[in-house]
Amino acid sequence: MIEFKLGIIGSYPKSIALGKVISRYRASKISEDKLEKAIEKEEEKFFTIVKNINPFTTTDGLFRWDDIVDVTFSYVNGAEKGELMRFFDNNFYYRKPVIKKELSSNPENYQKILEKDKELMKKVELKTNLSAPVLGPLTYYTLSDNKYYKEEEFLHSYAKIVNETIKKISKTADIIEIHEPSIFMPGIKSSLLESLSSIYNEMLSGVDRITLLLTYFNISSFRLKYFFNLPVSYYGIDIAENKNKLGITYKYFKDKNIFLGVLNTRNTKLERVSFIRRVVRKSVEKGKAKDIILGNASMMDFIPEIIAKRKLNILRKVEVEKDG
Repeated sequence: MIEFKLGIIGSYPKSIALGKVISRYRASKISEDKLEKAIEKEEEKFFTIVKNINPFTTTDGLFRWDDIVDVTFSYVNGAEKGELMRFFDNNFYYRKPVIKKELSSNPENYQKILEKDKELMKKVELKTNLSAPVLGPLTYYTLSDNKYYKEEEFLHSYAKIVNETIKKISKTADIIEIHEPSIFMPGIKSSLLESLSSIYNEMLSGVDRITLLLTYFNISSFRLKYFFNLPVSYYGIDIAENKNKLGITYKYFKDKNIFLGVLNTRNTKLERVSFIRRVVRKSVEKGKAKDIILGNASMMDFIPEIIAKRKLNILRKVEVEKDG
C-alpha cells in the first residue's frame, strides 16, 4: 500500500455573503466586531468541511485577507499598500507592498488570529495541524515596490523578519507554509537564485516547525535544482499545471518529502481520482519520494466556492480508495 497524507493550502473562496459584509465594513457601514463575527462564521463553516476530509494540515482559509500578499501586512511593519497589480497571469489582483523605509517584524496580530483559529478548530472538534502561510523572500521581493533597500539587503532583511515571525507564531501554528511561486517566474537573475539557499538558512534558523515550501503555476526544469536545494521539510509542486513536465521532475523527489498539488484551482474541471493515484504511485515508484502530501495546487480564490468544495472532496475520495 502506498501511503500519503492530505493537505489544504492557501485560501478558500469567500462566500458572496462574506464579500458583502467586507464591502460594508470598508464603506464604514458596519463595525469591526460585526465583520469579525462574519469571518468567524465563515471560518467555522470551512473547518467543518475540512473535518470531513480529515487532512494532515490546513490553513484557516485566509478569510481575513484579500490574498497571500495581503497576509504579509500582518507581520511586516513599515510597508505601505500600493496600487492593484495582477497576480502573475491570473484574473486576480493584489495590493503591491511599497517599501519606503526600514522594515521590521510585528507578528502580534498574526499570532492573535492563529489563536482564534485554534479556538474555532477546538469548537468544531477539528484535530489537524494548523499551517500559517508566509510569503517567500524572493516572491515578496518581486511583488513589492522597493524604494529603500539594495537587492541583497532587502532579501536578508525580509528573511530576518520572517524568522522572528515564525518563532513567535510557532507557539500556535503547527506548520509553516511558505509560498514562493516567483522561483519559477521569467526574469529572475541567476545571482538571486544562487543566493536563495543562504537566505532560507537565515530565514529558518532555529525554527523547529515543519516547513512546507510551495510553488505553483508553471515550473522551469532549469530551476528545479535551486528549488529542491532549499532547506525545508516538504517541497510543493503544482502537478495540475505541469502534467507534461512530470518526467523531468520525478528525479528530484528521491528521499524527499513532497507536496503534490493535484487539484487545479484555476479551472472548474474536476480531477479524476485515477489520475491522482497514478501521480502518487509514480512519485513513489519512479521518484522515490520519502513522504507525500496531496492537496490543492494553489490558492482557491480563482474558482467558485461550490467548485472548491467539490475539488476538496476529491481528496477524500482518493484517501478512501487508497490501496496502492
